[in-house]
Amino acid sequence: MPEKLQTRCVIVGGGPAGMMAGYLLARAGVPVAVLEKHADFNRDFRGDTIHPSTLELMHELGLLDEFLKQPHQEVRELRAVVNGQVVPIADFTQAPHALQIHRLHAAVGFS
Repeated sequence: MPEKLQTRCVIVGGGPAGMMAGYLLARAGVPVAVLEKHADFNRDFRGDTIHPSTLELMHELGLLDEFLKQPHQEVRELRAVVNGQVVPIADFTQAPHALQIHRLHAAVGFS
């Protein structure tokens, strides 16, 4: 028989939003459980891009330095190929507080 779990709050999904919600609730003293069906985070379809606003929040919470020790790739600009031409779409070097977009996995088609 499975072990019985009692908590005040349940978050379904351990992606970036679910994990941050669980962290903030637990930090505020709320008993919380985050339920995730996958045993690892090696999936390209979710949570592989961390945007400047999220990095700023992690900085404010004192989590950023430890987070950035994890393997990742910094992305300074977003480019696309349109009709055979490389076209710049976004320049992240001007992000607030010098926080750039960081990727945990390289994405196909982006540089």
